[in-house]
Amino acid sequence: MNNTNNATHEIKCCVVSDLLPLYIDKACSEETALIVSEHLQGCERCGKLHEEMSAAIGGDLPTPRFESGKIFRHARTSILGIIISLAVLLACLELNMGGAWDGGRAGGEHFAVTAFYIVFFALFSFISRKYKPLIKTSFVLSVISFLSALIGLYSRLFTAGGFIAAFFGMFSAVPFYGLRLFMEWTALYAAAAAISLCWVIYAGVKYRALSDVKYHEI
Repeated sequence: MNNTNNATHEIKCCVVSDLLPLYIDKACSEETALIVSEHLQGCERCGKLHEEMSAAIGGDLPTPRFESGKIFRHARTSILGIIISLAVLLACLELNMGGAWDGGRAGGEHFAVTAFYIVFFALFSFISRKYKPLIKTSFVLSVISFLSALIGLYSRLFTAGGFIAAFFGMFSAVPFYGLRLFMEWTALYAAAAAISLCWVIYAGVKYRALSDVKYHEI
């Protein structure tokens, strides 16, 4: 008779140990929870197992913190930086437009405008690296600038393309016009192509990284 009771007790312990994760997570029915609870009160071994599993499940998980103020300040700073960068880029294009169209030697003010353009385009790409639509925009603009510089360089080296090459070359000639303070158009287009290629690589890598994160999340 005693052997039968011990066997029944062992079976109950095995069942209870399987039910403990559900019991701890409160994912079992009330009837099952009551049975497990009564068993724990009378079984020292299962009670100890319950304590260990409760500590393992609940103790190792950090309590998440949602710092809304910090997140809001970060988002506001990013948006402000993007707006300022775009405003400066547009202003630089407008300030260099006339000189680039005339094609003459640039002045110091044009070089300053080009320097601002390079810095703020890089800043725009850096701030946009965490936002897929914006880094994609940065990538597209970088590609346009790079292709424009290549077209301008091709037209200068081979004296080909005429008005069409000149038109497409303006997309790099205008923002980089300040470099005409130190170099001719051929060297300017080469420098513009090199700088734009750096932007293309950076934006492409960041866009790929964001795409990979999105893929893994799915």
